[in-house]
Amino acid sequence: MTQPSWLPNALRYSDFNGEWDRFLVKVYEIFERDFKKSRPSYRAFPLKYDLKIEDGKEAVFWHLTSQYDKKTGNREMDLRRCERIPWPSPIIKHAQDKRLSVWKNKRGKEIRILLWLEGMDYLVVLKESRNTVILLTAYCTDRDHTRNKLRSERKIALK
Repeated sequence: MTQPSWLPNALRYSDFNGEWDRFLVKVYEIFERDFKKSRPSYRAFPLKYDLKIEDGKEAVFWHLTSQYDKKTGNREMDLRRCERIPWPSPIIKHAQDKRLSVWKNKRGKEIRILLWLEGMDYLVVLKESRNTVILLTAYCTDRDHTRNKLRSERKIALK
């Protein structure tokens, strides 16, 4: 898939000469720009996120940039997620684009909205709430088992 014109380029850690702290500052600046300083929405519903602070930053920031390690019980930074921090906001804004697969599924009592840019191997996950939508996470979908699971879910949801 050719990258949609509305999707910004991913950051490249290599552009930061191995300076992780400087890279992380840039990643957080993009999060702030896209979700704290702006008023994003999803199909006319205001987009919110959990305001809980963990390690000095919003919990959702960590969900966008790290993954849970079942062995350690901790979140570990994920370079691919960090590099793609410019993507969640435009994907949410362009949910009507035909290159995106959008469907709902149920996790427990929650209704989740999945926005999958399959050709770029990237998924944004939102949660329906009363009069609003909540940003939960976003991640790369470049593993076969992840893609297959999402394709199966999508097929069931869109029947």
